[in-house]
Amino acid sequence: GLILLPVFLKRPIRNLGGIGWGRGIVIMILAGWCFNLVIMSGFKYAPAAHGAIFTPGTLPMFTALYSYFLFKERLSISRITGLMVLMGGLLTLGWGGLIESGPEAWKGDLLFLTASASWAAFTVSIRYWNIDPVYGVSVVAVLSLVSFTPIYIFYFGSPFLTLPIEEIILQVIYQGVFVGVIAVILFTICIPVIGPARTALFMALVPVFGTLLGALILDEVPGTIEFSGIVLVIFGMAAAMGMRLPGNKS
Repeated sequence: GLILLPVFLKRPIRNLGGIGWGRGIVIMILAGWCFNLVIMSGFKYAPAAHGAIFTPGTLPMFTALYSYFLFKERLSISRITGLMVLMGGLLTLGWGGLIESGPEAWKGDLLFLTASASWAAFTVSIRYWNIDPVYGVSVVAVLSLVSFTPIYIFYFGSPFLTLPIEEIILQVIYQGVFVGVIAVILFTICIPVIGPARTALFMALVPVFGTLLGALILDEVPGTIEFSGIVLVIFGMAAAMGMRLPGNKS
């Protein structure tokens, strides 16, 4: 919120730079601290593998469904098939973690699905309301800062300030700059360029890159099942985006 405050203040606060307070609050709820609270609560009940599969894996499906109703985007057979193959690939990729579930894992899965539906709604809202991507992200960040900080301090105090300065700086750089600002802005900029549905498809690559980085950095080489899942995700994503093999004109 503090990083994006200069962007937020460049436009009139009275009407949130033309967005309107009503719409600003809506996108803050969909992609701000409420979204993060839902997804973090999911990890209380379900393993991390569930969150890595269900949230980015179902995001393209929710976004495609919203786009169908709001923008009348056609759901072709190849697109539906691609989404199903993509989801199958993600399930294959995270199969080891999926089978290691506790009795309350379903609660976490519901929360992950809720978070996915929320972010998908934010994705289509950016285009539907014609919101400037960078300014829209600043609205989400600043309104989240203003509304959530008092709640956090009231319930938890300020334990964050008691952490070692090195850890605080690391979290500020990683969570605040890279994840909270750069990644979200790049994602949001893609929405008006290639459309909400196609933008959401790239989120399915999150567990794929996680697996590949694990192999490079942690020497956790994926097995045959994981590799098969990666291949399915890539082919499913390509099919959902309408790509065809060379020479295939059908």
